[in-house]
Amino acid sequence: MTIQADTIKAGLFGLCAATVLAQPLAALQSAPAVAADAPVLRLLSYNINGLPKTLTKGKPPLFNRIAEILRERRAAGTQPHVVLLQEAFDKRTSVIADTTGYKYVYKGPGRRDTSRKGRAHWTQATRKAYALRPNPQKIAGSGLYILSDFPIMDARYKAFDSDECAGFDCLSNKAIQFARLQTPFSEQPIDIVNSHFNSRGSAKAPGKIVLKAHKKQTDVLVKFLGAFRQGYPIVIAGDFNTKQDKRYAYFSESINLMDAGKVCLSNKAFCSLADGTKEDEILYRTNDKQFYEDSAAVRLQPIWAARNFTEMLDGKPLSDHLGYEVHYRVLTSE
Repeated sequence: MTIQADTIKAGLFGLCAATVLAQPLAALQSAPAVAADAPVLRLLSYNINGLPKTLTKGKPPLFNRIAEILRERRAAGTQPHVVLLQEAFDKRTSVIADTTGYKYVYKGPGRRDTSRKGRAHWTQATRKAYALRPNPQKIAGSGLYILSDFPIMDARYKAFDSDECAGFDCLSNKAIQFARLQTPFSEQPIDIVNSHFNSRGSAKAPGKIVLKAHKKQTDVLVKFLGAFRQGYPIVIAGDFNTKQDKRYAYFSESINLMDAGKVCLSNKAFCSLADGTKEDEILYRTNDKQFYEDSAAVRLQPIWAARNFTEMLDGKPLSDHLGYEVHYRVLTSE
């Protein structure tokens, strides 16, 4: 099933208008030279810190600048082909999806959405795991978007259940979001997964509780992947909150995919970092990650990685996260 732009906000998947995030034009000067006919997939993951108005005053000028950067990159022909957004809770963040020229947009579950073919996320049986109110409700949706220049052939999501979260994180309907893209790079589609996992300190819950919730979410992701994967190449990206060693170890061992940052740094003859991007920002000092796996017919090769959207606006950063962009050369045996 292909999701067209004119199906905005319609149907089971809750589609929206199109958009994508990009990096400042100055940062593009460090992008590696690639032959014009070499197929390269450009993928950006970005937690834009678009918290609900109930938690913050919101920063519409910052959202506008993020959208403007993406439009600048599109005009230059360097835009990410795929953008994965996290924390797009505030309605004003829609400027990013509405004005950046992405034809295909898939929005994650809203505040009241249940998992596709799944169970409810808040029930009397599990409510005490995250709230003491008689009828606890989520105050925000998943905050997830997948924005794509390429047609979406299939899409689905799995929101985490009430006993799969901890602390304040349970107030949003966090989820796993999947889209199968038909790219011009190969006959095989490429699977894309976007997600935002339980935070650590920000959850304001005991360490053992948040670690347990994070492991549960990892287990859900593994089960979710097993339900739809058909041997196609895959990229999994998002804010996985894996900066803590125990979290990263359990997560990476469970999903059993290659960490794009590690692969890039271990193959410097083929992969470079953008100017200003530090190695520890790719490996250790980040909760934002990209993981991937090849298929029998298609190999993904990281050739460039960047932590971007670093500029300040009126003395403020555009988000409390940086963008995490990876360029993958797509090599086929077809």
